[in-house]
Amino acid sequence: MRLLLLLLCCGASLPLHAEIYRWVDANGQVHFGERARPGAEAIEVHPQVIERDQHVRDGEADMQRLLEVRAAEREQRNAQLAARRQQQAARCQQLRQRLADFQRRTYWYEEDAQGKRVEVSPARVREAEAAVRQQIAEQC
Repeated sequence: MRLLLLLLCCGASLPLHAEIYRWVDANGQVHFGERARPGAEAIEVHPQVIERDQHVRDGEADMQRLLEVRAAEREQRNAQLAARRQQQAARCQQLRQRLADFQRRTYWYEEDAQGKRVEVSPARVREAEAAVRQQIAEQC
């Protein structure tokens, strides 16, 4: 087990780099590959680091700011939608409570112009209940 671990550590420490070979075929075509062939020469490849100019960096910074603004707007919009949904749920709960009141109560009263308590006709109660049912159907 220790030997296996030692071999893995040694293998991991070796540089990982591939050889690139160049050769010319009989038709004069130049080829490149990772395997050595007869007549192929090894070439050294140096990776290039390409610096971005200030204009590109400024454009990237502008894009990043735009993405941040859009993310903030999206969060704000989602918060507003959540608040509207919560208000809608509260409104629907109130309407359902009013509908339950219609089903629980037997007599309905209201005050007239002189402040006297007057019984509401069953027809008006049914109209009011129907209006609440319609509001629930439309809004909830």
